[in-house]
Amino acid sequence: MGAIFVLTSHTAKSGARSGVQAVVRGMLSGLSKKSVHFQAVRWANWRKTLLPLSAKYSKRLVPNLETIDRLPGRLHGSWLLLPEVIYHNQIGAVIAYARTQQMRVAAIFYDAIPISHPELVRRKAVKYHADYMTGLCNVDLLIPLSHSAADEFRLFAEKRGLRLPTIHVCTSAGDLLGEERPPAKPDLSTQVVNILCVSTLEPRKNHKTLLEAFELTSATLSQPHLRLQLVGDRYEGADFVVETVKAAMARNPNVLWHGKLTDDQLMNRYSECDFTIYPSVLEGFGLPIIQSLWNRRPCICANFGTMAETANGGGCLTVDVRDAAKLRDAIVTLATRRDIRQKLVEEIERRHVKTWQEYATEICETLESSMVMSAADVREKVRMR
Repeated sequence: MGAIFVLTSHTAKSGARSGVQAVVRGMLSGLSKKSVHFQAVRWANWRKTLLPLSAKYSKRLVPNLETIDRLPGRLHGSWLLLPEVIYHNQIGAVIAYARTQQMRVAAIFYDAIPISHPELVRRKAVKYHADYMTGLCNVDLLIPLSHSAADEFRLFAEKRGLRLPTIHVCTSAGDLLGEERPPAKPDLSTQVVNILCVSTLEPRKNHKTLLEAFELTSATLSQPHLRLQLVGDRYEGADFVVETVKAAMARNPNVLWHGKLTDDQLMNRYSECDFTIYPSVLEGFGLPIIQSLWNRRPCICANFGTMAETANGGGCLTVDVRDAAKLRDAIVTLATRRDIRQKLVEEIERRHVKTWQEYATEICETLESSMVMSAADVREKVRMR
């Protein structure tokens, strides 16, 4: 298959813990456990070339990640893998460089939300995402995180008459790096039910409706006592979501916002909770859903879109999360019906939740099979002559 060079320019420098960063770090962790030659690299825009990561930045990605002083002089036949979203018109330059080096190019694709719902994302995404997706039409292999994301990409390319690369879906893993998968929470009688929501505080994550539903639930139930814990960083241009959360905390001391947490801290929150809620109305995959299932905690999520696709294997209570009353009813159900919670836990036990090592294996197999298919196409063209 040749070496794999993984472009990690943003994740290596950023302290962000979004879904993209989780995929980048998780995939690198998975690759490090395989017998495959890979190297994390960065893009030097001023020189229009790839450079190896320094040890300082490599440590931010995965512990003990191997570093090199310089890239090999010959990159012919190797893969350049693009797991990040690349803006500022750099995607074309990156792919052009790879072509001059006779590298194959693959990219992980997350979503087309800035195209379909520009009102829900930051301005930079609205400005650059179409150019980014146009650039992705020139890769050899596109690897979306869901079938919904794959359909979005096909629609984008077809509407614009753009070349469609080979597409192979690899759904995301859900394990937390360096953590052991916890047991299901014991089904003990308790007067307190802990609910966890892991999500960046941005408009499409639908915190407003979640907080309305929690307020309705708290007014409905005297027992058990409910506690809602929110985990997630701020989102650029969405301070109004932060203000909504702060207002809810001021009204109800049982609403807590922890901000951005490490995987170890997040693991503690999962261990404490009885179930999770992911109220997002629009996703490319919905990583917190599968992450909740890996932690053996049932999840309330949307009964539509990619969220329903991710929830389909079991362990989730799906509902129209856009409706506060319906979301309240779902919260009441899981807070008061221990039998239903237990049923969902049993579904989780029967469901296979992919690990990052398995995800990395699937990525490698996809790259290898793509090479085999390309070689077969070349042989067929030669035969036809």
